[in-house]
Amino acid sequence: PHPPLLSSSPPLLLPSQRETNLPFPPLPSHTESPRTLPNRERMRVSTMRSFTAFGLVLGLVLLVLTIVQTRTPTRLPLRAALSTRRLNANPLRLTNRVPRTCVRVAEAKKPWQLTADTLMNIDATQEERLEAIRNLFERRDELGETFRSAVSTAIENRDINSAKDILYPEGTEARRQIDALETVRRQLISDIIPEISNPEKLRSLFPSADNTVTPPRINATEAIKQIRSEVQSLSKDPSELQSRISSYVEESKNIFRRTPVGLEMPNYTVLAKGEGYEIREYEPYTIVSTPMRKQVVASDDPAKSIVENAGAFSTLAGYLFGENQEKKAMQMTAPVEVTIDSEGSKDMAFVLPSDVSESAPAPELDDDISIQRLPSQIVAVKEFPGFVTEQEIKRQKAELLDILEDCPGYAVADKNSFRVLQWNPPYTLPWIRRNEICTKVLPVAEVAPATFEEETLEEAPEEVPEVIEDPIIEVDETSELE
Repeated sequence: PHPPLLSSSPPLLLPSQRETNLPFPPLPSHTESPRTLPNRERMRVSTMRSFTAFGLVLGLVLLVLTIVQTRTPTRLPLRAALSTRRLNANPLRLTNRVPRTCVRVAEAKKPWQLTADTLMNIDATQEERLEAIRNLFERRDELGETFRSAVSTAIENRDINSAKDILYPEGTEARRQIDALETVRRQLISDIIPEISNPEKLRSLFPSADNTVTPPRINATEAIKQIRSEVQSLSKDPSELQSRISSYVEESKNIFRRTPVGLEMPNYTVLAKGEGYEIREYEPYTIVSTPMRKQVVASDDPAKSIVENAGAFSTLAGYLFGENQEKKAMQMTAPVEVTIDSEGSKDMAFVLPSDVSESAPAPELDDDISIQRLPSQIVAVKEFPGFVTEQEIKRQKAELLDILEDCPGYAVADKNSFRVLQWNPPYTLPWIRRNEICTKVLPVAEVAPATFEEETLEEAPEEVPEVIEDPIIEVDETSELE
């Protein structure tokens, strides 16, 4: 019973107590509205209902996860498990579609260095770069192990080359650029710096009275008028202006490209490929060439050669950009060819665009320019980065001949005739540039018959006296019994 109250007012009873007249208030039922309860009881009922709902949801989630894990391998993630369940539900799709999990496992087997090469590709899209970064982050343990192994090899074994092989294997873009940097460093130290540090050779870079090199022909007034007219025409055509800006942006990416984009090049097919060389078959194409200087090995002057090469380049560029009898401007092409024949003469040549290869405009009368149609030919090519110096050309020629000695199926046509191909514009980074030295080769099947005929003609007169002076024949003539 309730204790007696000090006042004479009746005790406060709950609604349920008033109806049943019980001595103690009963527990609130779930059917009773919380608003009719006191504040403390209202909070307790709300809390119990919240925990009950949360427990039901959590139990339902755990039940779904248990069912999924019992029907799929435990090593697969939830997304892959659900995909596998959908594929198993429709067996006909298995013959036409490979699960994504199989493709990702195959891609993960590639070295991480090949994935990192995507970040060095100037033409890679933003999605490809983000995918490469995600892949490298997922394989961060493999990256750390590779770095620790390379550092351990370099410090403990004192073997930098082996450490470089571990960190940047052969065939990756990073390895190619590291080797190219070594080549550029060697060229600067052994070829370029000793030449430009000689004061006498520096003077040859500046024109003098006895200098026979023709300076570049530039008409400043005509150039300013042309620029002004182009600016006025572009201001009237916004679409053309946008197209021009896009082309300039695309051309600026050639700074980081081994092979430039947007330039027409001769067509060729790779017949064979080996370590450090290629055998190519070029289709016929037309070139415009101008003579350079005749090489004198005893008194080679690379500093003077720079000026003379620039003069030949400006002459050909002037012809290509409209300084011809038809005043016809043509598009720039690649590569720039420098031919070195067996007598030591050097010619620089540009490849003409295909639309004018059959009807090239005639050059000006005072220009020493010739147009030539080259037939289809097979050449052996060796690539090298950096600068094209006289000493580097000699080194690459010797290396190419050494390689071709062991090349099966092809023989060098002329060991003294070479061509140097320069594919990049001058503003490309030196260690990214693509330079090539090539020489004409012939298949062994075409060389062997000619060689056999020459040897037969040379040895035939020597065999006749040997047969006549044979002692066996003399014995047969003197003795019939013997």
